[in-house]
Amino acid sequence: MENSLLTKLLDKNILVIGDIIVDEFIFGRPARVSREAPVIIMEETDREVSPGGAANAAANIASLGGKAELLGLVGGDNYWGRLKKNLSAREILCSDILVNNRMHSAVKTRVVAGGEQVVSQQVVRIDNTMGLEVSSRERERLLSSLTAKISSIEAIILSDYGLGLFNKSFNQKIISLAQEEEVPVLVDSRYQLLDFVGATIATPNLEETARLRGAEISDQQEVIRAGKSLLKDLQSQYLLITQGSEGMTLFFKEGNYQHIPVENKVEVYDVTGAGDTVVATLALALGAGFDIITAVELANKAAGIVVSKPGVATVKPEELVQVMANEK
Repeated sequence: MENSLLTKLLDKNILVIGDIIVDEFIFGRPARVSREAPVIIMEETDREVSPGGAANAAANIASLGGKAELLGLVGGDNYWGRLKKNLSAREILCSDILVNNRMHSAVKTRVVAGGEQVVSQQVVRIDNTMGLEVSSRERERLLSSLTAKISSIEAIILSDYGLGLFNKSFNQKIISLAQEEEVPVLVDSRYQLLDFVGATIATPNLEETARLRGAEISDQQEVIRAGKSLLKDLQSQYLLITQGSEGMTLFFKEGNYQHIPVENKVEVYDVTGAGDTVVATLALALGAGFDIITAVELANKAAGIVVSKPGVATVKPEELVQVMANEK
C-alpha cells in the first residue's frame, strides 16, 4: 500500500520559482593557534556546494522522484557554475534560470571544523546575499517562461527567502495564472507571506507566524487563533503552520482546523531545510491529486526524516516507505 501511494508521486512536474541560494561548505581540521590573533588556524580539507533556498526545494522534489524545474535569478559567477553542475546531476531542469553577469549569486558559506579526534561542527556561517537586484524586465521574462510551460505543470512552489525576487504585483500575476489553469500554488515565504494573497496553501513555521501576528505564540490555542486570522488575510484554501516536535496544524478556509502530531519523535540533528522538505512533499502530493490530509501527513513524515540528518538534507521514497511501515 505504501509503495503504491508513493508511486503516484513519481514523475510529477513541479515548478519552483524563488530565491536560489548557493550553500557552500568549507571543511577543515584544526591545526594550531595563530600568531596573528588568539584564534585556531584551520587547514582546509574539502569544499563543496549544494542547493539552498528555492534550489533546495527543487532538490527535495527530485529526491522524492518528482520532475523538478527551477526558475529564478543568479549571478554569472563561478558559484552558479558549480551549483548548476550539482543541479544537473540531480536532473533538475534549470535552462530558464536568468543569469545576470553584473550580479553576485546569493551564497551562504558554512565553515565546518573537525578531525579524527574532534567531532565536526559548524563554527561560522558567512552570508553574501545582497548582490541581486531584480528588474521588472527580468520578472516579465520569468512570467513568460511560466506561461509557456504551465500547461504541463502539476504544482508551483513559490520559495521566498527575502532576497528581492518577489513583490505583490509579481506574486499576483503568478497566482492568477495558476488559478486560470487550476494549478495548486504553495507558498513558503520567510518575511512577506501576506503579499501572496490567493495561493492554494502557505506553510509558515511557528516563528514566522508569530512575527506576522506581532506577538509570541506560547500554546496551541494561540496557534489556532493566529492560524485562523492569517488564513482569513491570505484568502487561501489552506494554511499549514509547522511546529517542529509538536507537529503541524492545518487550517481550512471554512474555519475548521486539524492538528497532525509527530507520530514517532526522533532525535533532531539539524532542522536546516526542513521547511523545503515540507513544501516539496506537499507539492508532489497535491500535484498527484491526493487529498489535503494525506498530503500533510506525508509532509509530516518527510520532515521527521530530514531533521534526523545533518546539514541541508533531502528525503528518498524508500525512507518514507520505511517510516510508514514502522508506524503500523
